[in-house]
Amino acid sequence: MAKATKKTKANRTFHQELVLNKWIMSLFYKQDLSQFKALADLEGISATGQTKFYEALTEGLFNPNKISLEKLAYYDRQIIQHWQKITQKRNLQENRPLQLKYFQYLSLLFTEIYLDRYFNQQDQLLSELNQVLAEHCKDKDAPKFQPYTLEDLNKLAFWSATGRGKTLLMHINLLQYRHYWGQKNAKQDKQEKLAVYLLTPNEGLSAQHLAELGQSGIEMAFFDKNKGADLLGSVQIIDINKLGDKEGDKTVAVSSFEGDNKLVLIDEGHRGSSGEAWLNYRNALIGNGFSFEYSATFGQAVKDRKTVADFEKAEIKKKGELDWADKKALRQKSIFEVYAKAILFDYSYKYFYQDGYGKESLILNLDSEYAEQGDNEKKYFLAGLLSFYQQLYLFERDEKILRDQYLLSRPLWVFVGSKVNKEDSDVLVVLNYLAEFLNNPEQSKRWLGEILSGTAFLDKKGQPIFRDRFTALNEAWQDDAAGLYADILSKLFNCTSSQRLALVNLKKAAGEYGLRVGREAYFGVINVGEGEFFKNAKNETAFDCEEDTFGEGLFSKINNEKHRLQLLIGSRKFSEGWSSWRVSTMGLLNIGKNEGSQIIQLFGRGVRLKGKDFSLKRTSTNDPLTPKYLKQLETLNIFGVKASYMAQFREYLDIEKPNDENEMITLNFPTRPNLPSKIRLKTIRLKEGYRDNQQNGFKRQQTVSLYQVPEKYQGKFHPVLVELDLYPRLDSLSTTKQVKTQLDHRDQVKLNRKLFDYFDWDKIYLDLWQFKLNQTWWNWQIDSQKLREFVEQNNDWYCLYAPKEAMVVNDFSAVAKQQAILQELLERYTERFYLQMKACYEAEHLTAVEVQDDDRALLSQYQINIQADEAPACEAKINELKQHIGQGDLASALKWQPPFSAMRAILFDSHLYQPLFYLEKSNEMPLTMMPTALNEGEHRFVDDLMKAEKSGDLDKWIGGRALYLLRNPANKNKGLGFALAGNFYPDFLVWVVDHATGEQWLSFVDPKGIRHISLSDPKFGLPSTIKDLEQKLKKQAGDNQPALHLSSFILSVTDRNDLLNVELEQTESFTQKRILFMQDEHYLKTMFALMLGENR
Repeated sequence: MAKATKKTKANRTFHQELVLNKWIMSLFYKQDLSQFKALADLEGISATGQTKFYEALTEGLFNPNKISLEKLAYYDRQIIQHWQKITQKRNLQENRPLQLKYFQYLSLLFTEIYLDRYFNQQDQLLSELNQVLAEHCKDKDAPKFQPYTLEDLNKLAFWSATGRGKTLLMHINLLQYRHYWGQKNAKQDKQEKLAVYLLTPNEGLSAQHLAELGQSGIEMAFFDKNKGADLLGSVQIIDINKLGDKEGDKTVAVSSFEGDNKLVLIDEGHRGSSGEAWLNYRNALIGNGFSFEYSATFGQAVKDRKTVADFEKAEIKKKGELDWADKKALRQKSIFEVYAKAILFDYSYKYFYQDGYGKESLILNLDSEYAEQGDNEKKYFLAGLLSFYQQLYLFERDEKILRDQYLLSRPLWVFVGSKVNKEDSDVLVVLNYLAEFLNNPEQSKRWLGEILSGTAFLDKKGQPIFRDRFTALNEAWQDDAAGLYADILSKLFNCTSSQRLALVNLKKAAGEYGLRVGREAYFGVINVGEGEFFKNAKNETAFDCEEDTFGEGLFSKINNEKHRLQLLIGSRKFSEGWSSWRVSTMGLLNIGKNEGSQIIQLFGRGVRLKGKDFSLKRTSTNDPLTPKYLKQLETLNIFGVKASYMAQFREYLDIEKPNDENEMITLNFPTRPNLPSKIRLKTIRLKEGYRDNQQNGFKRQQTVSLYQVPEKYQGKFHPVLVELDLYPRLDSLSTTKQVKTQLDHRDQVKLNRKLFDYFDWDKIYLDLWQFKLNQTWWNWQIDSQKLREFVEQNNDWYCLYAPKEAMVVNDFSAVAKQQAILQELLERYTERFYLQMKACYEAEHLTAVEVQDDDRALLSQYQINIQADEAPACEAKINELKQHIGQGDLASALKWQPPFSAMRAILFDSHLYQPLFYLEKSNEMPLTMMPTALNEGEHRFVDDLMKAEKSGDLDKWIGGRALYLLRNPANKNKGLGFALAGNFYPDFLVWVVDHATGEQWLSFVDPKGIRHISLSDPKFGLPSTIKDLEQKLKKQAGDNQPALHLSSFILSVTDRNDLLNVELEQTESFTQKRILFMQDEHYLKTMFALMLGENR
């Protein structure tokens, strides 16, 4: 790997100084968040009732000496419970379940760990933090922070990129704190109440938070100093401008917020950091309570990098000796040190962007000196207009698919900035530019033609600056500037001919002005607040100024697309809580030197993206079904009203964004197909149109009634038995227990049926209905009466492990405990039942198909993104391999030397395309690829196959037949998965083919960790059900066709001794379930013997 450039003191980033974050990362053997990326695709809850994130973390991704497995499971269940509570209403409104993203989950998990230590092991927490801090300060370039004190522990901060769901996490942080605070109060037999305050920067955000808390089902109210104790049960929302030293009509003295039992939630935590009074008010409000702070822009707030020691040194020069009060004040004044020691979780924009979330950003650059020549600045504005129009044009062209599948909204052009009421306001510049476009159509057409043809804006090398920016428009309007101009009038200006621009003062909406052409419908709105703007605008001659006494406001209509408002000018509302998914082009106004935080916030709001399936992610360009030019619609275009603003903007953005598009080199690496020429391989697929929600899919065609098996599936549907082991949970709640309960010593118990009459059956029904909604099982019908009858009349559908004494009924609390157990059992049973019903339905429509040359399962190309500083050498080496592969020169390809020692191109002749890639320590590589390279388990499997082939062992194992291998695509719409085994989705398809007879053996192979899985997991049931499928396919094919034999294997990367839910003496049954351990030297020999043995 190329040697990294050593960071000097001068170019250290704030990300490197986060001591608290380093401590929490050390509990998981990690240095930063990028090393958790393996969790990104594991959303949802498994059949065990734990998240899939938890199951992955148990594969050795945490330090068991610091966090027990039982504790980890406890934290995980707490997170699930909190998440379900705050998303219940939102799921109903969106008609889709909100899923925790991996970074949201980790943020909540880290908070659980911290709060548990803070309330129960505070001295140990302090000691561990100071150990990490001391290690941090050993770096000679690191700032010298003072040791943590107990007073430092009551602050947690979260560096959160705009758009990552910060509000929901804030609500869960509130629930988490209430839980641990309540536990401690109960232990101490206290009956105190917790006061909760939410501090915001302005009234606009306060109003937004009020609505959001209501959506989460949390009691809330605006702070009212006259109500006091009446609001103690609610979150009291107040903006920082209402805090003061003394009581006033619109302010409240911070001294009135007394008491230690308070929690303060702070949105944009560092606001006020540049003004000492605000900082003092905020700290006084927190006092000896506890605070959670959230911001997207900590990096800008702490750029002075002054430590407490720096402040003390300066103060000593002024005063001489410092007393205790001075030192305490200075500890809070150094926000650089405060936040370095308080930021628990760092998911700032660089991580958000690297994970593929949000829009791409594309900066329309123009050299300032060049801009001053002739009409270049006006043409530059026109290029910005054209980039926005191109988005409008592309959206209208494919509107239905873009709305329905990619959840895109009609594009919106926003101008953001400040100081819009001056006589030389940039808003007036924008209006004059728009007016000139309308008033001089021939000039506008000529300039449009120059921009599209590439003759405008040449760089020093004579190359067009905007090359490849307007490819779609060139395809549609090449040599037709008049047609292009007319279409811009129609789509952007809502008119059919170029009339004069009108600025209309909407008298009924103070500070709002409408924009229209002549008397046509409004196409834009200006929201600049009241001031001198309209008076100054009347002095302009290029456009008309009008007043509408009865004109309603337009700003509130922007998100209602039927009004066809394409343009918004004025940013205050945009930065103070207003949000829109429509923003696609951003023009910068009046960018000053002290507005970094605001600009980054505005940028963060602009790059928000719903994404396909509400993933929040940009769409991969590798998908051949992606609409052409979708990337342009998932990109935020940025330009300045004056080109000189762009340098300032770049300076702000570079703090946050690690590599923008101009700093990344993207290579498309075509693969080489390697299908056998003499035989067509067979695989299994659902018939076209039979997936989930498709016309003939399970959800549309099969209604599932509560635990009732239709007659046609009788005999095919296997009885469902779910297991729930409460021992680990009880172990996790015990602070003295040293040895976990052994599996073979567990008591098997049943719920106390005498308590059923005391259960809240309405809640059980509604919670199960919510569970169904979260899983998007629209075709499952629940009847509350039948649900109760099922529970009361059946006792053989679950297996519950718990100490008998834990099920004894001593008081009424046992009712709630056993009801919660029943709820969990029902959810597990429901999932197993539903998936088996789906399996029965889909099994009827599975068919054997031949793998074609253009099969969607065959990868056509990789997309490799390389950091610019590594690009020259890396690009040349990768292009060298690309050439060898493309020419079929595999001999040279095998000798290829990769640009980094940790990168490997795998050329396995049995694989159906070449090459496969493996990146050792991929998180440390200066490149990424789509689809992702092989993981460690996959690489080992392929490597072992290649070694067996080279040694000749493989030929012996398969009896001289031919081997073929295919890595199953990560995209499940292209690859192959099985509902009939708990949605089993194998990593590889392995064929053994007898070319003489045409007989084929197809096995579905999945190398994976199984540390946490029990033998009853439905994924282990595929070997038996797949044989039923084999017989069905045999009947379909008829007796004259060569046989297709099916099997499946799970290859465990987990060692036998590391299994958690299985006694060692049980491991013999693993082979029967076709689970083999990769630690065994002969696992491949065993696999092929089992695969072929029954059919030789």
